[in-house]
Amino acid sequence: VFGSKAATICGLEFYGSDRILFASDSPFDPEKGPGYIRDTLKILNSLDLPKEDMEKICFRNAEALFGLKGR
Repeated sequence: VFGSKAATICGLEFYGSDRILFASDSPFDPEKGPGYIRDTLKILNSLDLPKEDMEKICFRNAEALFGLKGR
């Protein structure tokens, strides 16, 4: 969502933390990668989400999706 807090909130409200993954299409930003990642993490951290939701978004949902739980 390219650093948009409003879009991030909208996505969280619509899909819920069980259906969102942190991901990047890096290097497609003006800094060739780190800018959008940094901005997105800054927004996620500013939302004061419960630790469980942040873990889902950052890695637990990916573990479940790709069958990596328990490895």
